[in-house]
Amino acid sequence: MRESTNEPMDSATPSNALNPEPSFRGERLLPYASLIDNPVPVFVNRARESFELRMHAHDFIEICLVAEGSGYHYLDTDQMAVARGDLFFIPIGISHVFRPSAKGQPLALYNCIITAEQLDKLLLAVQAEPELAAFFQERRTGKAWFRIHDRGEEAQRLFHRLHGEFSSRRPGFIAALCALTAELLVLLYRRCSEEVEQPIEADADGFAASSMQELLAYIDTNCAEELRAADMAAKLGIGERQFQRSFKKAAGVTFLDYVQSARIDLSCRLLLGTADRISDIAARSGYLNAKFFNRLFKKKTGVTPRQYRTSAALSRRSAP
Repeated sequence: MRESTNEPMDSATPSNALNPEPSFRGERLLPYASLIDNPVPVFVNRARESFELRMHAHDFIEICLVAEGSGYHYLDTDQMAVARGDLFFIPIGISHVFRPSAKGQPLALYNCIITAEQLDKLLLAVQAEPELAAFFQERRTGKAWFRIHDRGEEAQRLFHRLHGEFSSRRPGFIAALCALTAELLVLLYRRCSEEVEQPIEADADGFAASSMQELLAYIDTNCAEELRAADMAAKLGIGERQFQRSFKKAAGVTFLDYVQSARIDLSCRLLLGTADRISDIAARSGYLNAKFFNRLFKKKTGVTPRQYRTSAALSRRSAP
């Protein structure tokens, strides 16, 4: 296996795919076969975006979730600001690239990648209703991309589990990958009609949704610091009670839940990317009480920090 799913990397593409075949429109085409030596039905990674990758298309379907930070998505002829919680369905052949807001600013994505053939097999295997199957079959190619926002962190939790299964390769991981991908497709199907490319507008409390998106990006970047709802409300120029109400409307979870999820995301990266003690990682993630951190980590991920790190280490040793 050529790629590492445990360390952040640029784009959904491994370093060996720097000279892919040309695409149908004279731009870069990234083939599914370049991602992995021993293909599995679904490929999952967590990628840190940069300014190096050029516009490119795929011969596969890509579902992307902004997991951390903010930036821009150049998609076909469109350009849009993105932040944590933005979830994209990108069909075969659409040219796109993600860019961070500025050099040194984080923009990390989860990517779930599946070929059209495997998508059809999966929909058949789970006995998807005709309407659900037709929804995705009609959007596999062409320009039928769409974006929704992950309210309630449902997609974040799904991608956590997808990435964990793909990385750990525990017995039964392929079945787990397929089951979780089916859950992700159902989430997209249910939410698409609610939120497809809704324009940014002022909410009932009178301030623009873009201001809240900027605040969410700020929390993602500074989650290890002491963050208080009163201070965040002051940044938006509103009262704390109004802030709590508007925050839950925008993010789908409470302010406290959102901060905790961002901190657990940070701790996952530190567990995989450093050899620091778990107590030190807890502190670097904003938790001085290691016991509380351990309980919260297991609640959010289903495993302890030690188990999370150990499964990743076993995956690295067993990778061909």
